[in-house]
Amino acid sequence: MRKRMKTILALLAVSLVSCFLFTSLSFGQEMPKPGEVIDKNNYKKYAHLFPEEYLAGFENGWDGTGDPISIKVSETKSSPWPKAFLALSEKNRGKFTLDKDGYIAGGYDYSGLPFPGLNKNDKDFATKLMYNYRYRYYCDDREGPWISYVRRKGESVIWYTAQSIEIFFVNRLYTNPKPSYKTPVGLEDAQLSQYTYPNSVKNFTSLLYKYQNPMKSDDTYTYLPTLRRVLRGDASQRSTPLQGTIQAYDDLVGFNGKIQEFTYQFVKEQKVLAVEESPMSLSLAKKLQVGNKLPFPSDNWEIRNVYVIEIKPKIHGYPQSKKVVYLDEENLDLYYSIASDRAGKLWKIWSVDNKKHLLPDGDKYSYNTGVVGMDVQFGMGTYYTHEYKLNGTGRMYTDIMPSALLKRGQ
Repeated sequence: MRKRMKTILALLAVSLVSCFLFTSLSFGQEMPKPGEVIDKNNYKKYAHLFPEEYLAGFENGWDGTGDPISIKVSETKSSPWPKAFLALSEKNRGKFTLDKDGYIAGGYDYSGLPFPGLNKNDKDFATKLMYNYRYRYYCDDREGPWISYVRRKGESVIWYTAQSIEIFFVNRLYTNPKPSYKTPVGLEDAQLSQYTYPNSVKNFTSLLYKYQNPMKSDDTYTYLPTLRRVLRGDASQRSTPLQGTIQAYDDLVGFNGKIQEFTYQFVKEQKVLAVEESPMSLSLAKKLQVGNKLPFPSDNWEIRNVYVIEIKPKIHGYPQSKKVVYLDEENLDLYYSIASDRAGKLWKIWSVDNKKHLLPDGDKYSYNTGVVGMDVQFGMGTYYTHEYKLNGTGRMYTDIMPSALLKRGQ
C-alpha cells in the first residue's frame, strides 16, 4: 500500500510539473492583439517580445531615468525596401565575398545591397548581414530640424534643437547624380548639424565625413562659436557622446560603427514589438513633453521578426565591451540596441521608432524618425526626433565642406 502511494504521488508530481511547464511556455508565447495596451500591469505576459534589459522601462522607467512605459499594439503590416533599391541590389547577387580581414572582396561599387539573398547558413552570415545593414537604402539626401529632450535623474527636462543636412553619395535612387555622387575626397556620406538652442551652444556645428575607402578613418569637424574657428577632430570622437544626447556617432540610430572595426555573432531569431509607422512629429513631441516627462512613441507598436546580433569591438580600449542589436528581417531596421561597458555591465539602452515615407515613384519605405536613449549608469534619459525633408533638398558637396561650417557659423 505504501509503495503504491509513493507511485501515485510521484505520478502526480510529474503531472503537476508538466502542467506548470506547459502553462509557462504557453504564457510566455502569448501574443497581444491590435488595440491592446501593454503597461506595468501586464508587460510580464509579453516579456518575450522585448530585450530583457528593456523590461525595467515598464516597471519604473529604468529606476526613474525615464517614465514608466505604456504602449498600444497595432496590426502588423509589410514594410519592404523600395522596389527600385531591390532591383539595384539584384545585380550584386553572388558577386562578393569577405576577405580574411573582414572587408568586402570582389569590387563592390557601393550600389545596392552587397549581399542580396543572404542565407543564414552562410558561415559569415552575421558580418554580411551587418554590411547589408550599413548599405541599405536611407535616402539620397535630407534636411530639416531635430530636437533632443534630455532628463537627468532628479533634474528638470531640458532640450536642444538643431538644423541638420545629410547627403548620401552612394545608393542614390531618385536625385541626380545617381546611383553615385562623385566627390574629390571619395565620400560615402556626410552629416552636418548646427545647434540653434539653447544659447549656450547656439551655432555650435559638427560635421562627420564617412569615406568609401574602408581603410580610411572617418573625419569629424567642429565649429566653435567662442573661438570662431573650425577644428578637426580625430576618429576617437566617434565614441564620444554628442551634445544633448547619450549617443556618440557610433551609436546613432542604435549602431553606426565602421563595419570592419567590429566582430559579429548571430545570436537568434525572435519576435519583438516595435514601431514601423510612428505618429511622432516635432509638434507632438512638444505636446507630450509636459511637466518633467520625456516624450515617448506610445502608439503603433507591431509584432516584427528580427535577427539578434552581438557586436564586439576590435579596437583596444573601446568604451563598450559589446552591443546587442535587433534588426528587422524584412528591411533591417534597427529597433533595439543594448550596450555594455568595458566591465560587461549594462550601460545604455536604445529603442528606435520608424515612419514610412512616400518616394517620388509612389513607393514607400520605412525610415527612422526617433530614438529613445537611456544611460542607466549615469541616470540620463533622452528622446530625439526630427522632421527631415527626404530627397530633393538641392544640397551639394559644397554645402557640407569644412569651409561651409565657418560660413554658417558667421
